[in-house]
Amino acid sequence: MLSQKTKDKIITASGFALSGLLLGPVLVVFFFGYEFDRVIKGMLGGFLVLSLSAIFELFIFPAFFKKYRFILTVVIRLIFYIDLICVTVIIIWVAHESFVNDMGFFDMMSTDKFFHFLFYGDFRYIFIAAVFAISNVVFFIQVSNLMGRGVLVNYITGKYHKPKTEERIFMFLDLVSSTQTAEKFGAKNYHKFMNAYFYDINDPIVESKGEIYQYAGDEVIISWKKEKGLEDNNCINCFFEIKNRIFELKEKYEEYFGVVPSNKAGLHCGEVVTGEVGDSKREIVFHGDVMNTTARIQSVAKELDKQILISESLYNSLIDKSGFKFINLGSFKLKGKEEETVLYSVEK
Repeated sequence: MLSQKTKDKIITASGFALSGLLLGPVLVVFFFGYEFDRVIKGMLGGFLVLSLSAIFELFIFPAFFKKYRFILTVVIRLIFYIDLICVTVIIIWVAHESFVNDMGFFDMMSTDKFFHFLFYGDFRYIFIAAVFAISNVVFFIQVSNLMGRGVLVNYITGKYHKPKTEERIFMFLDLVSSTQTAEKFGAKNYHKFMNAYFYDINDPIVESKGEIYQYAGDEVIISWKKEKGLEDNNCINCFFEIKNRIFELKEKYEEYFGVVPSNKAGLHCGEVVTGEVGDSKREIVFHGDVMNTTARIQSVAKELDKQILISESLYNSLIDKSGFKFINLGSFKLKGKEEETVLYSVEK
């Protein structure tokens, strides 16, 4: 069966393909004026370019570019998309002219008409527009990937330029025995281990509609808008999907690193203020007691050797508690907190 992530990718790719059917003709008419033949070519070109772009971006490039540095990734992407647009335009033009003039495909490519199209006709403007548009799009994609999903868009739109109050769920996910592992591996090998771990747990986080807020040493802070985190118990399922993912990759970790990652997690929900901070380095950050409380809950999980602990406020917010075993562990005096907090362990 297809995973939810794969289904989402297919839906996204389909959306891009349909968008191409509409966007292609609009651009053709805007730049070159209305002609029926041009509109049809625009539809075919838009469909093919956006379909193939979506397939490569969603299914191929994420793993392929993992090994390459920023500038090389930008250059490869730029060359690929310019070539994709140019080749698509040439194929559609040649196919159309071959049909109209009752000529073979390759025979048409040897004519003066094809030469004129490339060097004196519309293709010149298409090429220039492609270079300009793709350069900006590729740079946007790369910077967006570096900053995190949705962060760049939030900066550009100024969504959090003025602080906003939000209800959010947080998970502090900590790697067990990380200090001993770091001492055993040394700095470079430990970095490779952590990089592999962070990469491998990304899919379960995305599938659960979570947002990676920060990598803090050996810890990952994951956030959900409250409604998304409660939907289908995404915030809790995320932890167990991460656990399943690491189990699936157990042999890889044993072979390459000699150790398999394991986690402890604390979850809590509440009101935070979300806004931009800083000057020479700006970030979108969360401020509020919920952050400190979640960190303390995660510490208790380590002390009690529990896989995952959640606060009573999150437990009471859950819409559907089926599929999990919740155990009330009683009240705890969390560090820095005056009132005690009731905690639940979760098993599946």
